[in-house]
Amino acid sequence: MRKVISVIAMLLGAAALVVGIGQKTFWAPPETVTATMPQLDGTAPLTLIESSVNSEKLAPVELVITGDGEFTASLGRSFDVDSWVGDAAHVSVTGIDTENHQMQASFVDGKKEVPNPKGGDVFFDSQTADGTMTYRWTAPDSGDWSLLLAADGKADAPTNISVTYANNAAMPFALPLIIAGALLLVFGLALLVMRTGKGAAAPAAKSTSQHSIAAAAVVALAVSGVAVPMAPKDDASATPTESAATETPATETAPAEATASGEGAEQAAPAAFPVVTEEQLTRILADVQKQVGKADDEQDAKALEARAAGAFKYIRSSRYDILKDDIKVTKPLALNTSVLRSAAVPNTSEAKFPRVISVVTAKDADAETLPIALTLVQNSARDNYKVVFAEQMLPGASFPGIAVGDPSIKQLDAKAEGLQQTPAQALKSLADVLSNEKSKAAGKFADSEFIKAIHADQKDESKEANEAKVKYSRSVTEGDTKAVSTPDGGAIVTGKLNQKAVFERTEDSDPLKGKDDLTKKLLGKASSTGDVEINYAEPVMIYVPAEGSDEKIQLIAAEVVLLNAKEVK
Repeated sequence: MRKVISVIAMLLGAAALVVGIGQKTFWAPPETVTATMPQLDGTAPLTLIESSVNSEKLAPVELVITGDGEFTASLGRSFDVDSWVGDAAHVSVTGIDTENHQMQASFVDGKKEVPNPKGGDVFFDSQTADGTMTYRWTAPDSGDWSLLLAADGKADAPTNISVTYANNAAMPFALPLIIAGALLLVFGLALLVMRTGKGAAAPAAKSTSQHSIAAAAVVALAVSGVAVPMAPKDDASATPTESAATETPATETAPAEATASGEGAEQAAPAAFPVVTEEQLTRILADVQKQVGKADDEQDAKALEARAAGAFKYIRSSRYDILKDDIKVTKPLALNTSVLRSAAVPNTSEAKFPRVISVVTAKDADAETLPIALTLVQNSARDNYKVVFAEQMLPGASFPGIAVGDPSIKQLDAKAEGLQQTPAQALKSLADVLSNEKSKAAGKFADSEFIKAIHADQKDESKEANEAKVKYSRSVTEGDTKAVSTPDGGAIVTGKLNQKAVFERTEDSDPLKGKDDLTKKLLGKASSTGDVEINYAEPVMIYVPAEGSDEKIQLIAAEVVLLNAKEVK
């Protein structure tokens, strides 16, 4: 009877092993599966792959994107990419259904044509492919990132997208069958040994059979994936107590996780990130140098539009016009952004525009090289950053050393408080100080050779005015005022002052004479018997200390640019 039972047990055990091992090997499902796109209700010029697709469970996510012809994949912060898409028609890919192996996507109706997003400043990078692209999703920084696909903004964006990932489909009975089969085999062999073991040779036979049984069990369990504990070595490097101390029970982390996801976390402010990374800023500045340099070479005001705006564009365009008239004037300052020395890059948690960045660059790292201070503005997610201020720093002036990503940097408006004066007030005070040497605001400003030179020039000009009365006045172009905070609570403020010098002749005074070729050219004649008005632009950058600071407002960079001269009566 025992022999029959042992044979049945071994047959059942062998069958269970074959089925269990088969489910782990030749009957096992594929190691990877591919999720593909569903049928969509329409086509669009954009395909938005949202951050939720980059699942940590499937990381690293590798997308295979196929399109008709050339297309671009642009990676950016999710709120910026959403802002770029705006009201455009697009296909929104929101996740991966790993149970049904299908991408979760839908069509969103909207405008059928958009600009080409390729190379836009708002994106960390843009990759181009012709036909097929394999894109491994790697976030360059913390926070949510989204991927935007487009052909040229008019043609349909690629929607043939697939993701291949590890197949988690389980064979739930594989392991139990292998274990049960191994136990039945051991049981059957044990019964068989007990049946055949006789005489003096029985102990030896029994020992050999037991080893065979153990070996069979170990092989079966190894195939099943069950780890057999090894005997500890005599020279073990850690005692059981020490080993336990190096492990953290799951229950220890649970309270901390619960706290982090509790009410306190819900009330916390959303995380803020720099509006550009250092890699983005370096790329932007390189293109600024290239585009402005090209416009300078060709004296082409239209070419400036790619990377210039506001006061910078207006003043530079005016200088081009003067240079084309063959008047000997200084050429515009050549921008060199090869070395980034400091960068006040604001942080944000939303797609709020316009955005302002102030930086200091130089052609090299030599401490003797006078750097250039620039302010750039981005009006919307679809616009590139454009220079609104660029001047060589004044000798002796300083700009705070700031690294990209400094969390203390914020964008400020013209009425921002917490400073010795608001940005708007500080510029108005500077305008008054430059026009009036005895201004009450003079004590708010640090000593400046530029301010002294302005006062000296105005005195000399008044003396040489042939008995005419000279009146100086300045105003601030409010729309050109930009400000960003500094780590010490102060602010970098840029703006444009409008200087007006009016020469009022008396009845007995001699005709007013132009002091240089440029003034004569703008006036249209060498002298005037009437009153004359001369207008200048004065782009400036200043540092305004925090409220309560003992420091004074400091002039960082400035220039005086003659715009026009005319008779007023």
